[in-house]
Amino acid sequence: MQKTFSIPTISCNHCLMSIKRELKFVDGVDYVDGNVEAKTVLVSYTSDAALDQARAALAEAGYAPTN
Repeated sequence: MQKTFSIPTISCNHCLMSIKRELKFVDGVDYVDGNVEAKTVLVSYTSDAALDQARAALAEAGYAPTN
């Protein structure tokens, strides 16, 4: 399953690297990619619980998604 998060606080590639680093520790998240210009992050995950954990990890790191 995949989800594209809209994250308005993404402003540069460093932000994207920080997001990828945070989400690699979330069980059930298989893949993370992002687009700085569009301020989006694509997450591939295995369960709804993994998606919830990814959303929480993003918020904790200061990159709370708006969707």
